[in-house]
Amino acid sequence: MTSLQSLHASKVRRQDLLILFGLACLVRLLVAWPQQQPNYMDAAYSYVNALNLLAGRGFVEDFVWNYLGQPGPPPQPSHLYWMPLTSILAWMGMVVGGASYRAAQIPFVLLSALLAPLTYLLTYHLSGQRRLSWLAGLLAIFSGFYFPYWTAIDNFTPFAITGSLALLAAWRGMEGVGSREYEVGSKEYQLEQSNPQPWLFAAGIFAGLAHLARADGPLVLISILLLYLLRFTIYDLRFTIYASRLTFLLLGYLLIMAPWFVRNWQVTGTFFPTAGSQTIWLTNYDALFSYGRELSARTFLAQGLGPALQGRWWALTINLQTVLAVWGMIFLSPLALLGGWSLRRHVLIQLAGLYAALLFAVMTLVFAFPGARGGLFHSGAALLPFIDTAALVGLEQAIEWIAARRRRWDATVAKQFFGVGLVLIAIGLSCFIYYGRVLKNNGWNSADALYPAIAAWVAQADPTATVMIGNPPAYRYHGGGPSVIVPNENIETTLQAARRYGADYLILDHNHPAPLTEIYTQTVTHPSLSLVHTFTDASGQPIYVFKINHP
Repeated sequence: MTSLQSLHASKVRRQDLLILFGLACLVRLLVAWPQQQPNYMDAAYSYVNALNLLAGRGFVEDFVWNYLGQPGPPPQPSHLYWMPLTSILAWMGMVVGGASYRAAQIPFVLLSALLAPLTYLLTYHLSGQRRLSWLAGLLAIFSGFYFPYWTAIDNFTPFAITGSLALLAAWRGMEGVGSREYEVGSKEYQLEQSNPQPWLFAAGIFAGLAHLARADGPLVLISILLLYLLRFTIYDLRFTIYASRLTFLLLGYLLIMAPWFVRNWQVTGTFFPTAGSQTIWLTNYDALFSYGRELSARTFLAQGLGPALQGRWWALTINLQTVLAVWGMIFLSPLALLGGWSLRRHVLIQLAGLYAALLFAVMTLVFAFPGARGGLFHSGAALLPFIDTAALVGLEQAIEWIAARRRRWDATVAKQFFGVGLVLIAIGLSCFIYYGRVLKNNGWNSADALYPAIAAWVAQADPTATVMIGNPPAYRYHGGGPSVIVPNENIETTLQAARRYGADYLILDHNHPAPLTEIYTQTVTHPSLSLVHTFTDASGQPIYVFKINHP
């Protein structure tokens, strides 16, 4: 309760936090209940590898879902592309509740519910208003496009919590570094001066956890370091006095990440596996699933300046839509910009703004294709508490500006009316998105609906078989054995991969790689493939099982 005491929080305000947390838990439970399985590859990956942890097998995976870094045949070391914190949290839930998807969701329900009181505290500090803090907490619960995903076995929740807490702790550690912070006017709402070293150590721990949640998590640490260095450079402070504090930040980070770096060294011979960094050189998103292709600066430059710029332009347009529609739910975006500008002197907003700018630049210019296809969406979760707060402050300022020019306007009534209106719009949008993504036609639980039947057929035909399939983690979740992903290559290269990984069956559905369209439509045949079974999905599309005839 130290942070609450330092905020001079009254009993009523503590009750607010508890009530808000309880409400958030209730909503998250209602959201989680219809979600009975992983709905997409990321979530299936984290869950099935959590099951391996629960079984005492360690960090190992029974499939190959991409060929970056030339992985060996399954089973192989896991989490060389995606980070392990999501699987660790799911494992913790199953340690308590048993090996089930429901138990794995428990940590995600509780942690995502914490976002609401966290946003409340952030807003209370920046505005000093209990009413705005409640509204911000409710916006954190009903968060638009993020609403269906907080309780998924994915890194939305762990990164949102660890990333935002890293920025909050870093702000406390920066008190006194440079000019006085923006103040809300009444000392009642100000935090007391504190020893910065423990806060910077905590910021390092949370930044380490953010990295353990997402491979781009170091951007949180880099943002903290950059702002700290900028502040004592701009204000001409003594380097030795203030920069020495950064040791605590780095120690906290290494306390979390050093064991994982050692593990990576043991299984790959390097602290940082190259699989993720290779995506810098993608010329299109589907190349992520290529086989035997070189991904390097040379191949990237070989495409020419025009295609390279076109790819970045595409990423820019997609990422701008993500910022406006996903981060800001459209209607919050202009208000958040207004509020953020008015709070620009506050270190909290400077940290969040710097991280947002750095994240956007990296996901647009460096990791353009994975960034536009979900990276910016996932990592933006850590910014939602700051966006909600800034939007409500911006709403207050917009109303005051209008009221000053319209004598008939009652600013107090208008603030209450429009504040509640924002929350109601957020609730409506969140429920609409949730219905479309989860409830409509049981869409969430219908993903890969034929995989159990496919896994059962393969087990009967050849219990030791390895298959090539579109979603290996989901195949494993539904009871399948070893599998590798169908590469985004022509049939000859696909068969090379099949020989390399000992695949016995090639399974193609309507979402197959484009170079294999002729095989899927059976307009061409290949002597190494024999069609042995056909399934039909709910939409009437065939799923073909080909036996691979190895020479």
